[in-house]
Amino acid sequence: MDQEKAEALFDAAFRVLRMMARQFAQDRGPAHITPTQYHILYLIRDRQTLTLMDMAKHLQVSAPTATRAVDALVQKQMLSKERDPQDRRLVWLRLSEEGIRLLARQRAERVKFLAREADARLTEQEQDQLIFVLNKLIPPASFEEQ
Repeated sequence: MDQEKAEALFDAAFRVLRMMARQFAQDRGPAHITPTQYHILYLIRDRQTLTLMDMAKHLQVSAPTATRAVDALVQKQMLSKERDPQDRRLVWLRLSEEGIRLLARQRAERVKFLAREADARLTEQEQDQLIFVLNKLIPPASFEEQ
């Protein structure tokens, strides 16, 4: 891809992400979940459990930063912390029932928003092409799957 196309792709992707971030900020609801906290919940949902250190590595943040975000989610009763019975140094993070419900609501809102925006601007064929192309950009062992 030449430089001009790469810059156009970057600009378009950045604008779409900003649009979604603005929508996320408007729809945070009573739980006031930050994008980082949402990312934590989403990662744990995909993996069932995760340690704090693994979480920090996935988020590419320091352990204290991850701890603050996780503690806020525990305080909001979205996550629980459980000590590993074999290795008491390990603390496993798990979604609570409230965390599961929140993720389902948030995801439904995001999907509804994207569907509305896509229906207003893209034909059905363009929607299929966009999904296909975006999935092609994701490497087989993407960051989210690590």
